[in-house]
Amino acid sequence: MKVTLERLPQSRVQLQIEVDPDRLERSLDAAYRRIARRNRFPGFRPGKVPRAIVERTYGREGLIREALDTLVPDAYNEALEAEDVPAIGQPELAIESLEPLRFTATVPVRPTVELNDYRSIRVEPENVEVTPEMVEEQLQLLRRRHATHVPVDRPAAWNDILIADVAATADGEEFLRDERAEFQLREGETLFVQGLAEAFLGLEKGKSRTFDLIFPEDFRVESLRGKTATFTINLHEVKEEQLPALDDEFAQSINAEEFPTLEALRQRIEADLRRSLEEAAENRFRAAAVDKLVEIATLDYPDLLVEHEIDHLIRDALGNDRQQYLTYLNTIGRSEREFRETWREAAETRVRRSLVLEALAEAEGIDVSADEINQELDALLAPMGEDAERFRQMFATEEGIATIRRNLLSRKTLERLSAIARGELQEEQA
Repeated sequence: MKVTLERLPQSRVQLQIEVDPDRLERSLDAAYRRIARRNRFPGFRPGKVPRAIVERTYGREGLIREALDTLVPDAYNEALEAEDVPAIGQPELAIESLEPLRFTATVPVRPTVELNDYRSIRVEPENVEVTPEMVEEQLQLLRRRHATHVPVDRPAAWNDILIADVAATADGEEFLRDERAEFQLREGETLFVQGLAEAFLGLEKGKSRTFDLIFPEDFRVESLRGKTATFTINLHEVKEEQLPALDDEFAQSINAEEFPTLEALRQRIEADLRRSLEEAAENRFRAAAVDKLVEIATLDYPDLLVEHEIDHLIRDALGNDRQQYLTYLNTIGRSEREFRETWREAAETRVRRSLVLEALAEAEGIDVSADEINQELDALLAPMGEDAERFRQMFATEEGIATIRRNLLSRKTLERLSAIARGELQEEQA
């Protein structure tokens, strides 16, 4: 067997394989015996018909094509092993000639990643600041969460809680009817359509109002876009939002042990805000570092990886139910091919990031030990109390351990990349 190997873009390899005539002849003989066993030939017992009769019936080309079913896969697998080709998917086969038997196999192989001068990556960390205004905003949200709603006898105003009937028609057909709906009027927030919230302002309890509104051309309900609708509103009740006083008593009402004073509550809010902002800033920092790593790397990978990632993204978004997926496509009016294309950019990004991080872990010698896996498992199970042992058995499977290992390896790799991007490794070496 003669094998010629050619490397193609997108991490593909093309093998041109030519089978020796003697091997083809042996395969033809095996093909003849298979045909003889599964077919009846007048005058001959099953499997006893001479090869000449079979070949005359099926033709030599028919016999060759029967032989291809086993000969081509066998020859292809031998060529992979002989040429040490790291295939990661099924080949595209093309028969070029039957005699001599010559075919090509184009197969995706493992990606190649060159990180280049990755130790030179630098990212400027963000400065995190918690302002008094941010603390006050959180306090205000807490007060609203603990507010009381008191009925009042006056016209509706912003921040009031209303109970009202709302009905609307367009082109003579009713498309909205909501009776005794309860909602809050928030200045700057749209209530179904722009202008509806404003129509309640100044309306008194027991009164009604009828008015027209025009839906914008980009309205979320396509059938209403650009149309003029007639609304009728009937106000049943107006409630005023009364916020608790901002004092020590309010702090104690939330948690007397943790917050004996309003100042203690402020300090906790500030600490929580700082931690949250620092975590978000660190996530953005790491994402920027990964993007820089991708930017300087030289990547070559097969499209097969992107297609698999699109599959993962769609399953994460829509689940595994194939019929439900097709129903959704029909609802949004898109073909499967069109829908998959909307995920391609995100899938490309994920594949490229995954490849460079995997290469970085290898380049930096990052690994996960059994002790680290056990420590992580203990940390995961710690909050589960009496159920910890039952969950340990669920996690301690081969698949569960592999998942924990992947997560730990990813975390350690990102930590190393962060240290590189901050210049900390260079400082340690110095």
